[in-house]
Amino acid sequence: MNQFQGLPNRKTSLTGHTDEGDEIWIIRSISQKFYKCLGCKGEINIGDEHVVVQYVGKYGGTEHSHWHQRCAEEILFYQVRGMRKVSSKESSRDRLESRGRRPAGRRRRPR
Repeated sequence: MNQFQGLPNRKTSLTGHTDEGDEIWIIRSISQKFYKCLGCKGEINIGDEHVVVQYVGKYGGTEHSHWHQRCAEEILFYQVRGMRKVSSKESSRDRLESRGRRPAGRRRRPR
């Protein structure tokens, strides 16, 4: 997993698939309110850099969760199949939500 250590960052996000076939997007973010890390259940304070994990369901729909960077690297990265780097522009909130409104067979796959 060393090739993904320190990612996502300002220029690079990560994407892959869950075992159920849903898309998973791992995106860098700055917290604008308090969150609980899904990995360790610890606090993510306002202004903390952290990771937002956006799931895009294969049948449509999206959901997201917030993780500490360290927790994502130690726990989440091992659960993602086919993880690869993508430009952070591809993982904007609007783009991911629009992907969630289309069934999987109608989506354009990033190259």
